[in-house]
Amino acid sequence: MLADLASIGRIDPLAGFRAQLADIARMTGPVAALQAQLRRNDELLASVRSKIVADAGLTTLPSIMASLRPSIDPLAGFRAQLADIARMTGPVAALQAQLPKLLPDIDPLAGVRSAGLLPSQAILAELRAQTAVIDPLASTLRSLAEQARSAFPSQLLRQALSAGTRLLLPDNLRHVRVQLWPWLLRISAKDGICMAWAPRPELVDMLITLRTSQARHQVLLDHRKEVLEDVTESLSEVDHPDLLVYRELVEEAVDCLADGRDSAAQALLGNVLDSCMREHGHDWLTDRFANAQFMGTSSHNRLKGALATYHGTSRIRPGMFTAYLLVTSLKNMFGPAPKQVTFNRHLAAHHAAKGSYRSEFAFAAVLSVQALLRHLDGYLWART
Repeated sequence: MLADLASIGRIDPLAGFRAQLADIARMTGPVAALQAQLRRNDELLASVRSKIVADAGLTTLPSIMASLRPSIDPLAGFRAQLADIARMTGPVAALQAQLPKLLPDIDPLAGVRSAGLLPSQAILAELRAQTAVIDPLASTLRSLAEQARSAFPSQLLRQALSAGTRLLLPDNLRHVRVQLWPWLLRISAKDGICMAWAPRPELVDMLITLRTSQARHQVLLDHRKEVLEDVTESLSEVDHPDLLVYRELVEEAVDCLADGRDSAAQALLGNVLDSCMREHGHDWLTDRFANAQFMGTSSHNRLKGALATYHGTSRIRPGMFTAYLLVTSLKNMFGPAPKQVTFNRHLAAHHAAKGSYRSEFAFAAVLSVQALLRHLDGYLWART
């Protein structure tokens, strides 16, 4: 034991500290390092924000981020620390000033006195632990980690993620719980009605509470004025030059519906739908459903390929939900059918009969066509 104590007496407890001070003195200083890290953080945040805006076609995200930044800015504490560090004479001088206060803590015999003749290896381990405690770089890293945890509490991150997810949905669907997405998809497929962008949220809530197609169609007819106002407002967002002629034709169909000329509106909407799909819809499907296997070149086959990529609502990303709503509503419009239960473009165009033209078919057509134009508008502008 005396030999162990003798060997400990030859240990200079300050040697490691002096070496660290020499290394730190050769550095440009923690201020420059932290400032460089802050610049990299700012660049990363700007890059992420730009990617979200570009991918989702958002215009409101920058203003929302600006309003949230005062409460979640993770760099505010760092900048205050940098200002304090800059006012110091330097990390070497600061550490040297602290050494007299630290000597009692790093005394190699302090462990022996407090624990009662500990083995030499334990004393050395304690000495290394004390060295780690006063390591200025470790202290800085711990401080940065605490700042990050304070700036990004888990609850706030979950709220921000939820808000960002909602931004990828149309205004009229952002309030609908994710658990109801399968029901919305079922309505879209069964009724041929795409509820993206129109109608307004109050009507969406009414529609999803009803259990039959007949009841849902009646709601649309009973609120004819509101539905047509919502479609017109949605169409005002379509401004790509390649779609202006289609937008004008759909607006004419809306005027027909407002006047009660539903059959004329349905005929016009069926032609617009077919032309849009042939000219731009197939390319949009290829781009939007990148993993789809498309067999054949008809609109019906293209829609089948897109729908085959759906394997359950848990696999639908928020940015893809409205695309699935649209293709499910278009499935019956282009599919082969012996009789017209929902709006079918082919039967209405080639087998005109009294049962082929109905008011509920006209409203299903106008809602789905406006949703198609909204998707195509975003797609074409992204390619421009």
